[in-house]
Amino acid sequence: MEKNTDVRKKRHLPLLFAVIAALMIFSLFATIYASINLTPSGKPVNRVTPDIESAGPESYFQVEIAYAYVGPLPPDKASYVDPTTNVTMVHTSKYPSAVFLDFTAVPSLTSSCDAVIEAYGVKIIADTGPTEYYGWCVGTANYSTFTQDDFATITSYRADLIQKSTYQFRGGTFSYSWTADRSVLSHTIGSVGMYTVNSTFTQQNRFDLSSAGTPNAISVEVYRIGYITMTNGSVTIHEDDVTDNKPVAYAQLSNHEDGFIHNNIVPTEQLPQIDLFHPPTL
Repeated sequence: MEKNTDVRKKRHLPLLFAVIAALMIFSLFATIYASINLTPSGKPVNRVTPDIESAGPESYFQVEIAYAYVGPLPPDKASYVDPTTNVTMVHTSKYPSAVFLDFTAVPSLTSSCDAVIEAYGVKIIADTGPTEYYGWCVGTANYSTFTQDDFATITSYRADLIQKSTYQFRGGTFSYSWTADRSVLSHTIGSVGMYTVNSTFTQQNRFDLSSAGTPNAISVEVYRIGYITMTNGSVTIHEDDVTDNKPVAYAQLSNHEDGFIHNNIVPTEQLPQIDLFHPPTL
């Protein structure tokens, strides 16, 4: 009998080890899952509740419209096949836009806080009615005191100023310890290069300046929406009064070939040789 008992014990040992191993694996995956979900995706750990104030008349940056071009889309840019998905991508606008802004910091103001980000709205207007709306940010910080966590925190409030219902956010310009008289050019702001898988795109009035017919005139207006400051980890959102907001930069584009242009960065004699939607900016 004692011998049979030993045999039964030996038979149960593999099953016992399997159960223990399964429990250990389950516990390991549960721990990993819990650690991944401690922080909601896309939100920095140190996001704080900001103060909200009305913005004053001062501006931390000077802004100019350095270049803008609006015109018919080249036929070879109308669509392409995505090599990864093999899906045909269609350009959202048949009459796209490209705007470049030039920013210069005002050091006497930017030095008053550890970091600042100003938000701007860019309106590209056709005389026939359609208008494109884009959001762009510009910011600077004191490199010696500003951390990556601080950067994640202050930029997380960008959406509090640039409303998705009005503006398409296209990016931003950020430079540490921005010195006086140093200007920085933005990347492309506009509809050029925007593609969709839906060839029957339903928001053409927002993305196609020719949806009401070929324009006779194009203008660009830049508005400051507000700004965000950070001092000693404290965040303040300064909102502009949109009902009394006037453009901080304006340009009436001139007729050029089949489109319209405003140009302060490319020598005139070079215009026939360049892609007008992608000018050399260095």
